[in-house]
Amino acid sequence: MQLRRCRSASAALGLLLTGLLSQGAASEDRPELSLPLACQPHKTCFIQNYVDIDPGRSAKDYMCGRATYEKHSGVDFRLLSAAATTPPVAVLASADGTVKAVRDGVADVFFKKAKPQDVAGRECGNGVILDHGGGWETQYCHMRQGSVRVAKDQAVKRGDQLGDAGFSGMADFAQVHISVRHDGKIIDPFLPDAAEGKCDPNARGPGMWQPAAAAAFPYKNGEMIGAAFAGAPPTVEALEINDRDVVPLTASSPAIILYGRFINLMKGDLVRFVASGPGSEIFDENAAPLERDKATYVAFAGKRRLGDAWPAGHYSGRVELIRDRGVIATNLVSFDLPGAPGPAATGSEKSGSEKSGASGQEAR
Repeated sequence: MQLRRCRSASAALGLLLTGLLSQGAASEDRPELSLPLACQPHKTCFIQNYVDIDPGRSAKDYMCGRATYEKHSGVDFRLLSAAATTPPVAVLASADGTVKAVRDGVADVFFKKAKPQDVAGRECGNGVILDHGGGWETQYCHMRQGSVRVAKDQAVKRGDQLGDAGFSGMADFAQVHISVRHDGKIIDPFLPDAAEGKCDPNARGPGMWQPAAAAAFPYKNGEMIGAAFAGAPPTVEALEINDRDVVPLTASSPAIILYGRFINLMKGDLVRFVASGPGSEIFDENAAPLERDKATYVAFAGKRRLGDAWPAGHYSGRVELIRDRGVIATNLVSFDLPGAPGPAATGSEKSGSEKSGASGQEAR
């Protein structure tokens, strides 16, 4: 009996060592990833969604936050809008490899405007799979129709262009989605060695990313991706089509609007708006705290014009994202308003005020 116990212990130890050696080998031969998109981090591109590491029905990202959704299998690097894909934004190979599979010819149509059967079996849209050896592969999804420029079995180097960012397949914003797999299993490139279902709120390493790539995208669960003055409140849908297509603010605009555009907001978050014009403050207001999480959101504050025109001069604004009584994001904007033809009243002094408003919807 004692001998059997020893043999069992030896077998268990052997299995443990084999597992450790196998894990070590996987760590040694796994690719180091560079960014899959030719863009300016936090200016022209942002991480909208991380991998959902929760195997159950809830969703959580690698830092135990909620910047993901159920069963999301990769990382979404989003652009500001569909219009931002022109001129084209290159999708790049994140590591050396061989093209395992390609697909092109899927139309760029926001999923909410399509029928589910239109993308059944082609949820990735136009895409490329790269084989990096040792069981490792990366997949790049939602590329622009007609942009894929590599072929099956072609060798590629890190940084080679695979195609252009788009919104084909199951996508509601312009992006590239990158998935990492090892022996067919989804791996979170930010926390590749975590046990299944385990997140780490103190994770600080680069994971599988090159240090520069990891530094370019520090973890964020809540971010402001734009702010500006406008002559009317924009909508989430309109900004996803064209982030620059907003009603311009002119001297004769019926109201002056200051808006902010956000991703991955959490229940309880609130937005503060401060605006000033020639010689006076226009408003300093808070939107109501959010009643639930929001994947994408637009909030605004405004003031009506009661005079003949808004006065010519310099206007400045500040939009703050506030969480747990602390400011986690700030955007400063300004512009110079030319004078209106004919007599101009001091509109900002005579205006009545419009309550802070907010409009938005989840992208999921």
